[in-house]
Formats: sequence, structure tokens, C-alpha cells
Amino acid sequence: MKNKGMLAIGIGLVVLFVGGCVAAYSLGATKPQDQVKTKHAAQLPKSATPDNSNLILVNKKHPLKHELGFKQAEMNGITISQTIQQPLENFMNGAKAAGYPATLVSGYRSKAYQEQVFNQNYEQNLSQGMSHDEALKATKGVIQTPGSSEHETGLAVDVMTNQYWDKYHNLEAKSDQTAGQKWLIKHAPEYGFVLRYVKRPEGRKSTGIDYESWHFRYVGVENAKYMTKHHLTLEQYDQMIKDQHQN
Repeated sequence: MKNKGMLAIGIGLVVLFVGGCVAAYSLGATKPQDQVKTKHAAQLPKSATPDNSNLILVNKKHPLKHELGFKQAEMNGITISQTIQQPLENFMNGAKAAGYPATLVSGYRSKAYQEQVFNQNYEQNLSQGMSHDEALKATKGVIQTPGSSEHETGLAVDVMTNQYWDKYHNLEAKSDQTAGQKWLIKHAPEYGFVLRYVKRPEGRKSTGIDYESWHFRYVGVENAKYMTKHHLTLEQYDQMIKDQHQN
């Protein structure tokens, strides 16, 4: 009887312990993975806020409903947002000083111009023997649909090292094999830019765009450094910011 009584007491204590754990979880106890997420979010830069216009997310799932109104500037005959004029000049000068002069290939595009670029690429794919569906899929893989292009924000630029541009005069992913393009990609965060469409496997899944070694997006220095350090696309970073400010 004594042994049975002790067994009953032991079982009761286990039940109480398990019940307490369940109650604690139901009252909002943080799971281990949530603790890591919360800690990571708490370390976001101060400028990582939903109202930071430098972090505006534009893609197929988040198209612009209307043309953005921003002060424009011009560099080498190419229009950009005034916001990035000085950072971009510093970026280009930094590359030149390092021995890798680069060319600003494109900057701001209106929605109408983006549509023209999209259609030209589509027609080119058709001329190469692709079917309608194949040509459309191939075009969407490298060019955003009108209203979904970052170029419409004035914050995105295509920059190519002269090592490659002067020889091939074409925007190609393999330009990253040159020392100049490698320098641009590595040092872009120091000037507030990130390589927007990355080579990592999750990059294509996250952004919906194939790897582009030339497309840089301005997000501000501290955000660029944070995103690069933690291997984040703007889509992933945007979600982290939303999660943090919803708590």
C-alpha cells in the first residue's frame, strides 16, 4: 500500500508539471525558435522601419499603383532619384579609385518605358524561336512587368564594370567573373547599395528574378550592411521589419 501511495503521488506530480508547462505555453510562453526570431528582430537597424521610403518593396506581388513622386537628378545623362545621387557618385568614384572604373547603364524608368523594355525582350525571345509561353516566361525571369520594376522608384541602378561593359556592351551575369564587378558587389553596402537579385538558391525563390550581377538597389548604409551580413533579400528584410513592428 505504501508503495502504491508513493507511486500515485509521483504520477500526480508529473501531471501537475506537464499541466503547468501547457498552461505556461497557452499564456504566451515563447518557443525557442521564437526567442531567436525576437532576438534577431530586436537587432535590426534603427532605420529599418515600415515608413522608410528607401526600403519600399516593389515586385510582382507588390506593384506600384501609381507613379512615385520624387525629386529627380541626373548622372551621365541618366535619371535617378536625388536621394541616391551623392551615394551613387561616391560608389562610382570609389570603384574608380580602386582601379575599377564602372559605367552607369540605367537608372529610373517610367512605367511606360518599363513596358517598352519588357516588350522588346519578349519579341527578341520570340525571334529566337521560342513559343509565346516560353518567351513570356523567359522575359518575366529577367525583367519585371510594368509597375513591378524597382527602376520605377529611382532607387535602383544597373552598374557594370568597364572591364566587361566596354568589351561586350551587354548586361550579363557572368560579368561577376571580372575583378571589377566583384569589387562593385563586395563594396556596394559601404555606399548604401545591395545587389538586389542574388545568386543564392533562395534568391530566385524570394525575389522572382534570376541572378543579376549588375542590379544594385539603394537602401541606406546600415540597412545594406545588415542585409548583406545576414544574407537577406529585400523581400525577407521587409517581412522581418513588418514582423517586428506588429509585435
